[in-house]
Amino acid sequence: MIRLLFFTFIFLANLHYVFAASTGGSLCFSDEDIVFSCGTTNGKIISLCSSFKVTASDGFLQYRFGSVGDIPEFIFPKVMRHPKEFFLSGTIPYSGGGASYLKFIRGDYSYTVFTGIGKGWEKEGVVVNKTGKEYSTILCAGPIISELGPALFEKLELKKDPNEPEFDVP
Repeated sequence: MIRLLFFTFIFLANLHYVFAASTGGSLCFSDEDIVFSCGTTNGKIISLCSSFKVTASDGFLQYRFGSVGDIPEFIFPKVMRHPKEFFLSGTIPYSGGGASYLKFIRGDYSYTVFTGIGKGWEKEGVVVNKTGKEYSTILCAGPIISELGPALFEKLELKKDPNEPEFDVP
């Protein structure tokens, strides 16, 4: 009986992802804010979702990757805690623009969700590094939603990425 209840709970929790996610190209729920979201060149969605009220001391931020209507393939962090515990921020000035990013580390991998603009180009996506070397880059295709930038980073009091000078928009 306990097993049946456990599997029923897991099934219903997973249905929350399938039915609560918005259909507008985001993996965020209707009771969350979209900090960043875009469709990718491989048909997946990259989303950074936060609680409605996220401040320097309250709220959460979560990275999600997958397809709309499905359970996300990757979620970080698994717990709904303040982003200061998990994310680093960075900004890079460019001639005619600049870039902003949020970075998190999971095991040997680092994930950098970025948005950048320069003279004649604009790019958004996520760069995945494994043990310090580029492993994969997934670029956004089509419209994006992004609140990434110094105003958000200061509001949340996020630590600056100590490797900020090394990051370059791919």
